[in-house]
Amino acid sequence: MSCVKEKVDVCVVGAGHAGCEAALACARLGLETVIFTVSIDSVALMPCNPNIGGTSKGHLVREIDALGGEMGKNIDKTFIQSKMLNKSKGPAVHSLRAQADKADYSRAMRKVLENQEHLTLKQAEVCEILAKDYEEENFVGKKIVGVKTFTGTVYECQAVILCTGTYLKARCLCGEAITYTGPNGLQPANYLTDSLKNLGIEMHRFKTGTPARMDGRSLDFSKMEEQFGDERIVPFSFSTNPEDVQIDQVSCWLTYTNEKTHEIIRNNLDRSPIYAGIIEGTGPRYCPSIEDKVVKFADKERHQVFIEPEGLHTNEMYVGGMSSSLPEDVQLAMYRTVPGLENCKIVRNAYAIEYDCIDSRQLYPSLEFKNIKGLFSSGQFNGSSGYEEAAAQGLIAGVNAAMFIQGKNPIILDRSQAYIGVLIDDLVTKENREPYRMMTSRAEYRLLLRQDNADLRLRQIGYEVGLVSEELYKACLYKKEQIEQEIKRLKNTIIGASKENQDFLISCGSASLKTAASLAELICRPELSYEMLSGIDPMRKPLPEDVIEQVEIEIKYEGYIERQLKQVEHYKKMEKKKIPADIDYNNIGSLRLEARQKLNAYRPISVGQASRISGVSPADISVLLVYLEHYHKKASQ
Repeated sequence: MSCVKEKVDVCVVGAGHAGCEAALACARLGLETVIFTVSIDSVALMPCNPNIGGTSKGHLVREIDALGGEMGKNIDKTFIQSKMLNKSKGPAVHSLRAQADKADYSRAMRKVLENQEHLTLKQAEVCEILAKDYEEENFVGKKIVGVKTFTGTVYECQAVILCTGTYLKARCLCGEAITYTGPNGLQPANYLTDSLKNLGIEMHRFKTGTPARMDGRSLDFSKMEEQFGDERIVPFSFSTNPEDVQIDQVSCWLTYTNEKTHEIIRNNLDRSPIYAGIIEGTGPRYCPSIEDKVVKFADKERHQVFIEPEGLHTNEMYVGGMSSSLPEDVQLAMYRTVPGLENCKIVRNAYAIEYDCIDSRQLYPSLEFKNIKGLFSSGQFNGSSGYEEAAAQGLIAGVNAAMFIQGKNPIILDRSQAYIGVLIDDLVTKENREPYRMMTSRAEYRLLLRQDNADLRLRQIGYEVGLVSEELYKACLYKKEQIEQEIKRLKNTIIGASKENQDFLISCGSASLKTAASLAELICRPELSYEMLSGIDPMRKPLPEDVIEQVEIEIKYEGYIERQLKQVEHYKKMEKKKIPADIDYNNIGSLRLEARQKLNAYRPISVGQASRISGVSPADISVLLVYLEHYHKKASQ
C-alpha cells in the first residue's frame, strides 16, 4: 500500500509551550512548517500549575518576548492576576508572575498558530524519525529527511524539532492505580521512543507530578489568607501597552498543612508509588511532592498550600504545594486536614507522571543533536521542567532549525547574555539526573540579566534573526537613548546646598548637603528615588515608567554593575583555571554539602567546568577559588 507524502521545511513534534514557540519561530522566518499534536485541544496546555512566570521563570518569559517569541504576549491577553515577586529585594531577583486562565491561554495560543502564515497545525502522532547516513568534513553521522505518522503519512523535511513534553511512553500513577496515558488523560505517544533509540539517542526516564484540583464551592476561604495581585500591573511583553492590562483581578489564597496532615502521609508512605518502588523515573528535587516534603523536611511543622483559580469560567481550584501520587482515599483524608479544605471535593486527583526524555548532553548549545544533522530538541524532552523553560528552548531550537536550513550560523546565547543562555548551557554541559528547573541562583551575572532590561539585552538579536520588527527594534533603540541621555543629565545637574534644597532633603528623610551634589549622587542615597527628587529638578521632562526604572537602577547600582561586567570578563578565563586532581572537597568546610558531594563525584578539571555542575552554585565557586589560591600558595612554599 502506497503512503501519502507531504513536503515541508520543518516538522515540529508536539504543540506544548516548546512546540508553539519553535513552530512560530520557523514559520515567521518564512519556512513551511507543520506542528503535530496528539490532540488539537491540547495546544499550549497547562497540565500542572495555572500560571506563567515566577522567580527566575519571569526572566525567561521576558527574554522570550525580547527575542520575538509569543509567551509574554499570550499571558498578557489571558491572565487573571499578576504580581511582581521579590519586590522587597534588589532588582536582580524581581520576577513577574501571572495567574492564567488556563482554557483562555490555550485557546489564544491556538488562534495564533492557526492564523500564522507558513504554519499548519496537524493532529497526528509521529511514530518515526527518518534519517539517512551522512558524511561531510568533520562529521560522520545521520541527517534528517522526514518523519512518519502512525497512519503512515510521510512528511519529507530538512529539520525536525522534538518537543514531546511528558508524552513519550507516559504513565500516570495515583497510588496503586496506574494509567497508561499522557497528562490530563490525553493519549500518550508510545512509538517514537523506539525510533529515537534506533538512531542511537540515549534515553532517560523522569517523572513529575501535579496536585489535586478542588471544587471551589466546597472550600472555606474564610480560614485562608487572601493573596491579592499588584495594584499597578506590569505586562510581560515589552510591546504590550501597560494601560491595556490594568484589569480587575481575582484573588488567590494561602493556607498550611499541619501535623495531622503529615501523620496521615507518614502512615501511608507504603502506598505511595514513590516509596513503594513502583515509580522508575527521577522526580524534580526543587518541586517535591508533599510526601517528599514530609519525609525530607521532617522538622517542619507545616508547609504552604496555595489555592489558585484555574480560570474565570470554572470552579476548579489548583492546590499548589501539595502534588502527590498517594491513593485517592489518602489524598482526600490529607487534604481535608488543611484549614479551609475540611469539606473539599476533589475534581481531579493528584497524580505522578513518568515519561521518556533524553540526556541533553547529546546536544550542541544550538539544541541540535551532535550526531544527527537537522534534528533539534527542546522542552521537558530535554530533561527540564516548567512551561517557561520549555518555551525558551523551543524558541532557540526553532530559530536554529531555520538557521540550519538557511545555511546560517546558529544563535547561541552565553551565560553572560541571558537566563536562556544559563538554562541551555546547564542542560548541555551538566549531567542532569533530575528534571532541571531554572533558578536565579544559577545565573552568575543576575544583576546584569534582570527581567526589566531583557529588551535592552536581546532585542537586537531578535531583530537580526528576523523575529522582531523594525518598528519594535527602533522603539528599543529610542528607549536606550532616552535612558543614556537622562543618566547623563542627572550626573551633570548640580544641586547647591541652599536652604530650600536642604529643607527639601530633610522633608524626604534624608541628610542635608554639606556641599553641592549631582542629582545622580542624591539618587544613590537609599532613602531617595528619582520620583522623590522631582521637587528640586525643574528641568525634568516626562519619561515613560520603564525608562525611569532603568535610569534609577543604572544609577543606584552603577558600582555593582561595573563590578559584575568585570566578572564577566574574568569568568571567560575560568576554563583556564585547572583544579589539581588530588583535591578532597570534603576538606573545604565552607562548601555546601551538596556541592562537596557533586564535586567529589564528577572531579572537574577546571573551575569553569566545576561551575557548570548541577548543584554547584556561584557562591560555591567563590569558595573554591579562595581555597585554590591558598592551596597553590601552600604548594609553592
